[in-house]
Amino acid sequence: MTTPQILEAESSAESAAGEGRFGDRLASHPLAAGTLSGLLLWTAFPPLEWNWLAWVALVPLFWLAVQPARRWLYYASAWLGGLAFWLPSVQWIRLTDPTAWLAWLAMATFLSLWWPTVLGLCRLAVFRLRIPLLIAAPIVWVALEYFRAHVLTGFPWYYLGHSQYRFLTLIQIADTTSALGISFLVVMVNACVVDLMTLPLLYATPRGPRLRPRQSIRVWITLGLVVATLGYGTLRIATARFRPGPRMALLQTNFEQRYKMGGDGLSILEAIERLIEKAAAATPRPDLIVWPETAYPYRFIMLDPGVAADELKRQVAQISKTEPVEDWLENRRRTLAYLHGLTDSTGIAMLVGATYTDHTPTKMSKYNSAILLEPNSQEVRAYHKIHLVPFGEYIPFFESMPWLKALTPYGDDYVPTLTFGRDATILPFGAYRLAVGICFEDTVPHVIRRFFAEASGPEPDVLVNISNDGWFHGSAELDMHLAVSVFRAIEHRVPLVRAVNTGISALVDGNGEIRQTLPRDTDGVLNAEVPLDDRTSNFTILGDWLGLSCLAVSIGLVPMGFLMKFRSARRNVA
Repeated sequence: MTTPQILEAESSAESAAGEGRFGDRLASHPLAAGTLSGLLLWTAFPPLEWNWLAWVALVPLFWLAVQPARRWLYYASAWLGGLAFWLPSVQWIRLTDPTAWLAWLAMATFLSLWWPTVLGLCRLAVFRLRIPLLIAAPIVWVALEYFRAHVLTGFPWYYLGHSQYRFLTLIQIADTTSALGISFLVVMVNACVVDLMTLPLLYATPRGPRLRPRQSIRVWITLGLVVATLGYGTLRIATARFRPGPRMALLQTNFEQRYKMGGDGLSILEAIERLIEKAAAATPRPDLIVWPETAYPYRFIMLDPGVAADELKRQVAQISKTEPVEDWLENRRRTLAYLHGLTDSTGIAMLVGATYTDHTPTKMSKYNSAILLEPNSQEVRAYHKIHLVPFGEYIPFFESMPWLKALTPYGDDYVPTLTFGRDATILPFGAYRLAVGICFEDTVPHVIRRFFAEASGPEPDVLVNISNDGWFHGSAELDMHLAVSVFRAIEHRVPLVRAVNTGISALVDGNGEIRQTLPRDTDGVLNAEVPLDDRTSNFTILGDWLGLSCLAVSIGLVPMGFLMKFRSARRNVA
């Protein structure tokens, strides 16, 4: 045996030994692989935010994808990994109500099914279609994140890319790929690590061991994409030019949801008035005061003059069987007088979060709305929420499955029946145009994109989020809500302001940098001069092209796998 052959044999032995040490430990405890991935990935998100762990957290899970044995334990391990991630991640669901533990467990169990699905599609790609894990894993993972954002109204939280929301240089590609592009990159790094640990690594040369060519290609592809992403981010940040925009006072109230639902409305208004006085006393004075979601504790009632008296009586009875129509009309008069009077007395425009009841000649609608009122003007402009939260604002399939009410945080005979808004209405405010996302709308990419892609005139200058996170008692939900919303600012290169009950109210610029925040579980006023951003965005034009492409490829893997199996069977028969 020649010296090069000896060196190659020794190098191959070392590689096999390394693979054996890693593989043997997991092979002896296959159920631990997925669970380990789930726990490691959870640490990358709030509350711990050890975001660097996301780059290796999926290594144990993807190790299962390259094992040649067909063992049901691999899929059980992936499912346990999904549970290990989702149970602690969405534990804040149980805080909404003492009975909400059922909704928490149901949601975590449903979401955990994504993990064995990822594993199955990756194994199909690797073993039947001979697609390298480095390519298959990021495509499949991103496809299922995109699918999760749409199925059953969608839950686009906890994308892998969201864990990197503080890594500004990295996440600038969201203006082209959304957060899915960062997810793709992080998964690719995880897959590359698995390939380096499980495939032959070195070969011998007269100058010593060298990386095998295929491993070199994997490393250079992964490293090249990472470097290109960081280079793009560096350029985008360096060339950003912001100009002064409107001054906004963001009100952060601090009411637990039980108090908002059953508390004294007058006491709530007194607390808000104190914040408004504080905001109005600021120097320089704000151009706009922003209230949190449904901060106004009474109904905002609009009445079409063409509604007949009998029809109005019927519509009012749908909400309250005991309140006379006269009292309803008096409440409407008082509400308009109070809010217009508050705006006129301060001389400052206000964006008010309220439940909006709209009476028309043929029907009555109840909206979750943002209402813009300006000084010395009786005009009322409003945006009605278009993406309602299932079980919180309406119950899907309630008429056929009334037992679904058990998954809501509401008791007694109350059934949430808000009406979906139809249009992504932009609110003109002086020289500016405001896009308003209510509650979780700022976490849904395709919802916020509607304000920009469907704009009949210039695109919005500012994205405003009004929200009520008082349901979640200061938990990690507040941090995660802010983390996900950051990507909306980058996707459209627009500043984002957030006025949130219990927090976290914030100002985010078009780079996704969180410039100002208020502490959670406190009330206060965040005075912010909004930095306008004149840059354009590819995501506004293209939308979720990456997610849709990955989903199309992943769906195509299934028939291709059956076709390859059929051809293989025919060859064996022949």
